[in-house]
Amino acid sequence: MGDVGEMDIIVFLKKFILYLTILYVLWIPIVAKYVSVSVVSMDLTNFVLFYLPVNMIPFVALVFATPIEKSRMAKIIISGLLLTIILIFSIYRLQMIFLTFQTELFYIYAIGRIAFPFLLWIAFTHKTVFTLKDQ
Repeated sequence: MGDVGEMDIIVFLKKFILYLTILYVLWIPIVAKYVSVSVVSMDLTNFVLFYLPVNMIPFVALVFATPIEKSRMAKIIISGLLLTIILIFSIYRLQMIFLTFQTELFYIYAIGRIAFPFLLWIAFTHKTVFTLKDQ
């Protein structure tokens, strides 16, 4: 069995908003701990509590809302997680190497933090996404 098939765009958007809301509500207690400690350094704890979820929550919500098989969904989420980790650590490492360009690299990361989940989702699900129909 391949992709589940066409899906109404309104149904997709409702599912996306529902999954996004649920995932962010589940993340609130975790991020509250991060915000209460005003340390913005990149260490493993901050990475897992803040940097990674900011990218992964919208990506996972998009994948959950897309009509695809569960096994393919799991592969997409794991691949997206790995690519997101690579992106975040690459930007962080580049900031450490090119100290004079830290601000510019931070802006690239900030834009990427918003765009990257959507670009990943389109890259992994483009065949399904472009068959969504508006009724």
